[in-house]
Amino acid sequence: MKSFRLFLLPLLAAALTASLSAQPHNQPVVKIVETARVAYVNSSAFVDPATGIKQLVKVLQAMELEFSGTQSELSLLGEKLRTLATEINKLNMDPVVNAKAIADKQAEGQRLQQDLAARQQAAQEAYNKRAQATQAPVANEIGKELRAFARERDISLLFDSAKLGDGLLDAKPELDLTADFIGYYNAKHP
Repeated sequence: MKSFRLFLLPLLAAALTASLSAQPHNQPVVKIVETARVAYVNSSAFVDPATGIKQLVKVLQAMELEFSGTQSELSLLGEKLRTLATEINKLNMDPVVNAKAIADKQAEGQRLQQDLAARQQAAQEAYNKRAQATQAPVANEIGKELRAFARERDISLLFDSAKLGDGLLDAKPELDLTADFIGYYNAKHP
């Protein structure tokens, strides 16, 4: 009987190890990730009059010219408001305080301030509407060309450092393709 037990022990051990090895192994799934080429551009350089994207610079200059009259008008109103504030200060410093004159000037100042605020808001809305109409087609084209530019250079990930702000901690200067893209775009869209 003892010899039977001794014979049974190795068989039992072999059976247990065989059943353990027959169970499927949960191997972790290893996803193969191809290497990626990364680069960045700085879109704030696109509007530089000397080295930027010519089409975009032309649109911005045309808008500046279109709204220069409005800007002058707003500047003139702002100057009138500053002059009025100076006059009120002088009246307040006068030893013989003329309360009615001060009140009249303050009322005029409030009216001017409200007028200036309303005109600024209207001008901003008109500018935004015009900017959307004139810049959106160019911006869409720039977006398309950026994607084509990245594909041609086999770039997997292209960042805009102007939009990252403080999110971009450090980058090698040789990864900056801003000048290359501007040259590429200007050549295709003179």
